[in-house]
Amino acid sequence: MANRVKSPVRWDDVEIGDTVELRRNGARIHAGHVDARTADGDVVWVIAPAGGRRMFHIADGYDLAGPPPAAG
Repeated sequence: MANRVKSPVRWDDVEIGDTVELRRNGARIHAGHVDARTADGDVVWVIAPAGGRRMFHIADGYDLAGPPPAAG
């Protein structure tokens, strides 16, 4: 994934189409682009480059890394 970025982000800051990684205990579990998310950002659906869509919930202990917040 060429555009992978590894900045920790708040779950409610990611947008549909963002490239993200999900990690648990420092290990990369899944990576891809955000396909959908709930309004509160607690749940994201991520599609891997090779296919396969997975749902992740913030309470399940995943760390989310993705694009840095936009400069304001």
